[in-house]
Amino acid sequence: MRCAWLAACGLLAATLLPALPAHAEYRAYELEVVDLYDCRINKRETCRSGRLSTGLDPQQYQATHGGPYHVGVLLLATWMCYGDTSFYKPVCPRPAARQPRFNVGDDVTIGLEKHITEGWRGKVEVAYYQHSVRSNVYGVRFPDRRGVYARYYEKDLRKAGGEGASAAAGAGASTAQPAAGPTTATTTVPTPAAGPAAAVTPPPAATAPAAPAAAPAAAGAPQGAPPQ
Repeated sequence: MRCAWLAACGLLAATLLPALPAHAEYRAYELEVVDLYDCRINKRETCRSGRLSTGLDPQQYQATHGGPYHVGVLLLATWMCYGDTSFYKPVCPRPAARQPRFNVGDDVTIGLEKHITEGWRGKVEVAYYQHSVRSNVYGVRFPDRRGVYARYYEKDLRKAGGEGASAAAGAGASTAQPAAGPTTATTTVPTPAAGPAAAVTPPPAATAPAAPAAAPAAAGAPQGAPPQ
């Protein structure tokens, strides 16, 4: 009897207490989406593409928008959003880079030692701050490498033509210029790996796919996001 009375009192107290707002967190993604179906049907040389920010990761977005036969998805950036996420509110904006050494549009040389892209020269497309590692992260596109896109920490980049760039370019000469003989394997486009400094992904919009089997390669593989 006493237990039932206590339970009733507890339930009454819970209903009388003021409701506290609930807060949550989620990861946001900036994606480059390519219309592979339109590209294939109309035999376009350059596929139509666009960018968007969403709460869906690349695999979820692709699965809910027609699959790899219809759309190709490339991860450009990812970050955390905090607070009230109800009522279909749009995702929070990408955090701005803090006192960046490089700006969008800058030409940079990769100084990441022993990485397949060491010595490569590209252009900064995306710059944002990664709070979990207290560093700026940069998305770099390599136009002369079939448009490969990768993300790097600030410490792994050098100004193209600036101090240290020539040394980095010399160190990566074997990667940039394939040698004769069996060592030509270095010209293979890299497979995506974990971490922003190794997220090397060929863009889905590089060429119009000739057959449905080519669509998954254009869609981009899952990339390891920097931990938050």
